[in-house]
Amino acid sequence: MIKVIDNFLPDYQFKQITSVLLGTYFPWYWNDRILHPQDKNYNPKDYQLVHTFFSKQFSNNGDSNYYNLLKNNSSFFSLLGVNQFFRIKANLNHRTIFHRGAGWHIDYEAYPEVKNTAVYYLNTCNGYTKFKKGGKVKSVANRIVIFDSQLYHQGYTCTDQKRRVVMNFNWT
Repeated sequence: MIKVIDNFLPDYQFKQITSVLLGTYFPWYWNDRILHPQDKNYNPKDYQLVHTFFSKQFSNNGDSNYYNLLKNNSSFFSLLGVNQFFRIKANLNHRTIFHRGAGWHIDYEAYPEVKNTAVYYLNTCNGYTKFKKGGKVKSVANRIVIFDSQLYHQGYTCTDQKRRVVMNFNWT
C-alpha cells in the first residue's frame, strides 16, 4: 500500500526544517554511490550528497548533531507512529539535463525487521519517486509518501530546479 500525505508537517515545523536543510551551512556529505554495489541495479557512475541523521545499523558512528532538530522539533515520530527508526537520511541530487532514475531497489532488503519506508519531499521540483508495480509520486514540498519497505522503487532527478532534496525514513 502506498499512502501520500500533502502538508504533512505543520507549516512552522516544515519551515524550521527546510531553513536548516536547504540552508547554506547544512553539512552534506559525498556518497560515491546511490545503491549498494551488491545491488543488481548498481551504477558506478551514480553519486549523491547525503546526511545521515540516525542509523541503527551504524550506531557506533553516533547520531548527527541535527538529529535533535527532527526528534525534538518536529512531528515525524508521532505522525508516522514510530517508536524506533532504523535509519533517517537526507538525499540531495543535483539537476540533470534529463530525468535519471537511481535504480530499482528495496530499502534494507537484508533486514526483514525494517517494515516501513517514507520519503519526505523538502522542495518542489519535477523529480519524483516511481514504484515498480505502478504509481509515481511527484516531488512536492512538505509531501510524504509512506509504503511497505518491500516495494521496489526509485527516485528520479529533477530538470527544473538546482536540486531535489528528500528525507528517507526506515522503521520497524
